[in-house]
Amino acid sequence: MRRAARARWALAFVLGSVVAGCGGGSSTTGPASFNFAQNDPHGVTAFGDSITVGELGEQRRVLGQRRLVLGLVTTSNYPALLQGMLQGLDPAWHVSNRGVGGELTRDGLARLPGVLAADRPGYLLIMEGTNDADRGTDPGTIVGNLDSMIGLAKVNNTLPIIGTIPPNFRNDPGAQAIVAQANTQIRALAQTRKITLAEIFNGMNDRSLFGTPPPLGTEDPLHPNDRGYAVMAHIWFDAIQKTIPVPVSASEASRSSSPSRGVPRR
Repeated sequence: MRRAARARWALAFVLGSVVAGCGGGSSTTGPASFNFAQNDPHGVTAFGDSITVGELGEQRRVLGQRRLVLGLVTTSNYPALLQGMLQGLDPAWHVSNRGVGGELTRDGLARLPGVLAADRPGYLLIMEGTNDADRGTDPGTIVGNLDSMIGLAKVNNTLPIIGTIPPNFRNDPGAQAIVAQANTQIRALAQTRKITLAEIFNGMNDRSLFGTPPPLGTEDPLHPNDRGYAVMAHIWFDAIQKTIPVPVSASEASRSSSPSRGVPRR
């Protein structure tokens, strides 16, 4: 088990180096300071649907004379991998997995206040909209719900990070069009709200990152496989690093160490 775990972490970091450009680099560019109030500045809540849970789709098994189709969930979900990465920076970091399978953004919005009250996180990772797109929900409605989630996080003194909706490789042009339109609005929303964007869609727009291959799997083109979750974890890791507040003293030290470019006195 230990060897398998080490192999999974190694895979996460190797894949992370491949997709580093997707997240915008790993430098810390967060605000000069932030009032976390009663929240845990090392606490992260991963909020979303079955992809946050870590579902791999369906698995086919034969039990006696019966054929079973079971939902398969990986222990290498992105929140678990992300926690390991963050604890490499500081052991105090921890990530709570608050994913709910099949959830729509409207239901997530209703659920979020209770999650924020229970977790008191310093950071909220928001990634929902896949199920809305499958049901044909208007992109504006999806993004409106996500915007309200951002507002709840800010009122809670929690730093929100918004993720674009992951790719949908099912044969569903309607859902794919909704995802594309919603993601365009999500990118604009991140700029308007002045929050960090986790570019999940662009970073994972690779069919090989989705689906569990036969004979056990059903080639589910909606849920990432273990390799896909490792890539996703690195994108979130990169986004959090860009969001961590920079201590004022560190900012001042950086400015004071810079050579003066002023006109020399005569």
